[in-house]
Amino acid sequence: MNDHPGWAKPFIAMYANSPIVTLILDDTLEIRWENKAAKRGGSLIRQLNWDDCLVRAKQNGLLPCLQEGKPFALADPLLFHPPVHFVFQPQMDESGLLQGVLVHVFQEVGASSPEWRESMYQPSNIFNHQFRAPLSQIFSVLNLLQTEYQKDEILQKYLGNINWYCYRILRTVINFSMDNRIQSGQLKPKMLAGDLCRFMRILCKDTAELLQNAGYHFVYEVPDEPFVSLYDGDLLSCAICNLISNACKFTSPEAGGLISLKMAIWEKQVIITITDNGSGMKPQVLKRAFERFYSFDPETEAPCGDGLGLFICRFLLQLHHGTLALQTKEREGTTAALTLPMAKPGGNAVFYDDPVSLARDRFSNLYVILSDAIPPEV
Repeated sequence: MNDHPGWAKPFIAMYANSPIVTLILDDTLEIRWENKAAKRGGSLIRQLNWDDCLVRAKQNGLLPCLQEGKPFALADPLLFHPPVHFVFQPQMDESGLLQGVLVHVFQEVGASSPEWRESMYQPSNIFNHQFRAPLSQIFSVLNLLQTEYQKDEILQKYLGNINWYCYRILRTVINFSMDNRIQSGQLKPKMLAGDLCRFMRILCKDTAELLQNAGYHFVYEVPDEPFVSLYDGDLLSCAICNLISNACKFTSPEAGGLISLKMAIWEKQVIITITDNGSGMKPQVLKRAFERFYSFDPETEAPCGDGLGLFICRFLLQLHHGTLALQTKEREGTTAALTLPMAKPGGNAVFYDDPVSLARDRFSNLYVILSDAIPPEV
C-alpha cells in the first residue's frame, strides 16, 4: 500500500528504520505495511503464520479490545522459544471506529545472548519505543486539531508551539536511535546509483524555501552537469541537514544571517561546503566538536542539544568513504567541508527512482532535523 492513510504516516516515519519489528494493519487486520526489521529474512514475521496469531488472540478473548480501542499484548510461547510478544495498539477515528492497528513484535532474549543488542529490552531501544509511540499519537491528534480549528488563530498558535516541541523531541529520539545503531554496528548504508547533482539541487531548493520562511538567507551553487555516483540518499541528506541546522542555530536571522552551500566536482570527488556568518567557535570548542555528546552554546557557554549531530555526520560520511572538516573563527562564522569520492556504479547497480522532494513529507530529515532552527510559527 503506497498511499498510506493519514493516521499511519507518523508511525511509518518513526519506525521505518527501527530495530523493533513493526507492522501496520488495516481495519480488517490485514498487514498493509512492515518496516525493514520485519522484512529481513530471519525476522519473526517471516517465521510465523499471521492467521494463527490472530486465532490465538481471539482464543484469549483479546480481539474485542481492538473494537474498544484498548491496547493489549499477546505472548505466544508455543510457536517460538524464547516466547514472542505481540503488542497491539488500535487506532480509532473521531467516531470511535477502528481505523487500523500498530503492532510491535519482539522476542525474549537474555542479556548475554547475541540478540541483546537488537532486542526491545536493550535500554536504548526501550527509550526509543517509549518516546516514539506517544509522539505518534500526539502528532495524529495535532493534525486533527489543526485541520478542525483552522479559523481559530490563537489556538493554531498554541498548536504550532506544541507541534514544534514535538519535532524537537522526535529529533532527539532519532539521534539516540541512530547513535544506538552506530554503536551496535547496525547502521549500514544502502548505496544506490544516482545523479548526485540532481539530488543536491532538489534538497537545496526545499531547504531554501523552508529557511526563507524562517528569515534566513540561504544560497546554493550546484553544478548543472550530471554526476552519477553511489550514495545513500537518506543518510546523506541527514548529514547535510545536520550541518545546515548547526549553521542556522548559531547564525541570527535578525543580524542578516547568511548560509551558503557550494558543491564542486574536482577530479574524482565531490566537495560540498556549508558556510555561515554566525558566532563561530573558540579553538578549545573546535577540538571537541566531533566528540560524542559534546555540545556548547557560544552565547551562554552552556551545553545545548544532545551533542550527537556532528558525531553522526562524520560517521555517515565515513560510511560513504568521505571526510568532514570544520574551519571556524570566533564571531566570524564557520565552514563545514565534506568530500565524497566518485563511486562508479557497476552493471548490476540499482538506480534511484526520480528523487522525491523532502518538502512533501513533514517527517522527512528536512523538517525533523531543521526543527532546531525553524520557529514554531513557520
